[in-house]
Amino acid sequence: MTQDSGHAFRHAAGHFASGVTVVTTRALAGAYGITVSSFASLSLNPLLITVSIKQSSPLLGHVRSAAAFAVSVLASDQQQVAEYFATGGRAPQPGGFATVPTTTRQTGAPIIDGCLSWFDCAVEDLIPGGDHEILVGRVAAAGGRTGEPLVYWAGGYRALSADMPSDRLANVSDGLAVAYHLLDVGPEEMLDAQYSVEPALAAFAATRTPAAEWDRLAELVDQSEQVIELPDEFNQLALAFHSAIAEASRNRVLQATLASLGQVQSIHYRDRGSPDTARAAVEGHRRLLAVLRSGDAAAARQEMRRHLDAVRGHLQIG
Repeated sequence: MTQDSGHAFRHAAGHFASGVTVVTTRALAGAYGITVSSFASLSLNPLLITVSIKQSSPLLGHVRSAAAFAVSVLASDQQQVAEYFATGGRAPQPGGFATVPTTTRQTGAPIIDGCLSWFDCAVEDLIPGGDHEILVGRVAAAGGRTGEPLVYWAGGYRALSADMPSDRLANVSDGLAVAYHLLDVGPEEMLDAQYSVEPALAAFAATRTPAAEWDRLAELVDQSEQVIELPDEFNQLALAFHSAIAEASRNRVLQATLASLGQVQSIHYRDRGSPDTARAAVEGHRRLLAVLRSGDAAAARQEMRRHLDAVRGHLQIG
């Protein structure tokens, strides 16, 4: 195959939309996992599934050692989880994944909390497949919940939406993000934009979201509290908290506007933040969540303003 035909192959394969999974195992060295999109069910009798893993991936050695693995199918709000497990250079973690809560079922392999569905498997076979190996698992237990999946298509993560195709929403926010980068938007302008958008998002979300759905935000706050000393991980979870409020507002215009600020926020919060500001943010998020649960739009709007005032003071902006 020529270089050009190889490029054509990758381009063609990239336009097949697939779900996003995390394949995990627990060997003697600790818990380890990677993000994988090449997952498929193989057989009903016996119950078998397959995932395709690069031969160079450390996961294969750990799976051989443990003789078991789990596949967690990610939900639409778990892009940060996918990005974490797609990051190279990670070592097995004896105490489990610091920023991603998990549970175990039959085999002891970690299953991602909040995932859309999961398969707990014993290793049935490992089959060579070019520069990959096809990992075949015999399903020992499986489960799932209702919800929307995280999707990978054309080189990016997507989420299904009844309101707006997520690729269109992503394209809108990505285009604005590029413009903000070219304009070199500073922290004060960034917060001014948040003041204009986020109180309205909070007000809409308070009245449009069932109380039970706020449990997802509570999990994000709990996770962020565990990584206060890790600025990159903390910022991802804190931004995910605000993004979840935007999603709950059911207002696509405001949601896309906030999403477009994500890159600017990440840079400025990383440069100006500290463990002390992170602790204050966690406390602010808990107060905000309590107001959102009450369903009071006016109170939610006011609490978001208080939170952004505190952020401005903690980060010494303006």
